[in-house]
Amino acid sequence: MKKTLLPLIFIIVAALMAPIVLLAAGPATQCLLSETELNDYDIRCPFVTTTTTDDVACKFSSTSSDCAMCCTVNTIIKTTNWIFLGVMATSAVIAILGGYFIVTAGGNADQVTKGRDFIKNSIIGLVIALLANAIPAVVRNVLGL
Repeated sequence: MKKTLLPLIFIIVAALMAPIVLLAAGPATQCLLSETELNDYDIRCPFVTTTTTDDVACKFSSTSSDCAMCCTVNTIIKTTNWIFLGVMATSAVIAILGGYFIVTAGGNADQVTKGRDFIKNSIIGLVIALLANAIPAVVRNVLGL
C-alpha cells in the first residue's frame, strides 16, 4: 500500500504545482515559430520579426498579423515530434531488453519466449509510430494540400 501511495501523492502534488510554475514567468508576449517545420507542412504564417535564421518571433501584440493559430499549430507539431522521438527511443530500449533476455536465458525457454515477445512488441510499436507519423503526409498528398 505504501509503495503505491507515495508515487500517487507525488503525482498529485506535481499536478497542483504545475500551474504555479508555468505562470511564474508571466504571460507570453510572443512565440517562436520554426520556419523550417512550418514549411514542411506548407503552413504560411505572418512573421513579425526575425530573431535567427531558423526561428522567427511572432508577437501577440501585433495588430497587423494574427499569430495565435500559427503558434498553436507549431506547438502541436513540436509536441507530436517529441512524442514520436520518445516512442522510438522506448521501442529501441525494449528491443535491447528483449535481446538481453534472450542472450542471458541460459537454456530457459520462458526467458527466450519473453525476449522474443519484447522484440516483437517493440517492432509493433515502431511500426505504429512510423504509420502515425506518415499518415498525415499521405493524406495531404492524396488530397493535394
